[in-house]
Amino acid sequence: MAVLLLPGCGKSQREEEIRAVSQKYSVPEEKQLTVYTSHKEEVYLPVISEFENATGIWVNIVAGGTSEMFDRIESGEGSDCDIMFGGGAEYYEAKKDLFYPYRVTESEQLFGEYLSPEDLWTPFTELPIVFIYNPKLVAKRDAPRNWKELFDERWKGQIAFADMEVSGTSYTIVSLMTQLFNEAPEELIPELYEQLDGNVLDSSGLVIPNVESGRCMVGITLEETAKKYMAKGYDIAMIYPEEGTIALPDACAIVKNAPHSFNAGKFLDFIVAYDTQRYAMEHFHRRSVRTDVELSQDYEEVKLLDFDIKKSASEEAAAMEAWRAVRASDK
Repeated sequence: MAVLLLPGCGKSQREEEIRAVSQKYSVPEEKQLTVYTSHKEEVYLPVISEFENATGIWVNIVAGGTSEMFDRIESGEGSDCDIMFGGGAEYYEAKKDLFYPYRVTESEQLFGEYLSPEDLWTPFTELPIVFIYNPKLVAKRDAPRNWKELFDERWKGQIAFADMEVSGTSYTIVSLMTQLFNEAPEELIPELYEQLDGNVLDSSGLVIPNVESGRCMVGITLEETAKKYMAKGYDIAMIYPEEGTIALPDACAIVKNAPHSFNAGKFLDFIVAYDTQRYAMEHFHRRSVRTDVELSQDYEEVKLLDFDIKKSASEEAAAMEAWRAVRASDK
């Protein structure tokens, strides 16, 4: 891994960038790592802090939205980045040219369906998509039970859903529905937007507060997010879609030409280690991607649908174009 530094004519520029970081933070080059992350602080900070304690490697953290972080890496603005941590696996598939392959040392302990065939990204946790509803406004018997029921007239304008341009989860939801209903993104998105009645949230973090407050009656979110808010006392109820759902992993990957690629490999090994995965389940309400971490009793068995990650990645650009078009026509 140590040979991944930029070769040739770009080497002197890279060395200058690394030297500048070393001087700024008084940390030896061999003990540095820069992580770009779209995780919330409550997730990335405990993981990175424990990694620093375990390895003695100092981590420079750059946090932001998934799309923002990927854009910085792709544009070259993120030339200091070693690791991208967070965002759905379909994002990584769509942008896989940005990453360098690495197989974690305990790959045989991970669920095979969550592995990149080319080792271009590593799964962190498993995140099923669920429905939520406000039990004060919606009786359990009336709550949507399957994906088609979300398009019933009674839910028009009452679905908490985040802007697809800022929420990776929203794109995953749309991609799931296109595959489940066998529709192209440009066919499904206008139908979905009409059902939302223009009610689009600025971030996925607003989905549950909008349902709990009664501004929306139902919502679509991650199991992890719903469980976290329920543990905090939010009065919402959760449903697993009866025909099934998907549980794509969020991912992590080494960026091409990473200045500290050897340390980046250590970080990937660390996030899938048994203790880290166990901690993520117990403290983050996330399912482990390891076969030897037993689910806690408060997790239900989930029926999973077949989902083509590569197809999802290939349709991302068309889906975004269709989404922008319907948003623009509503202004």
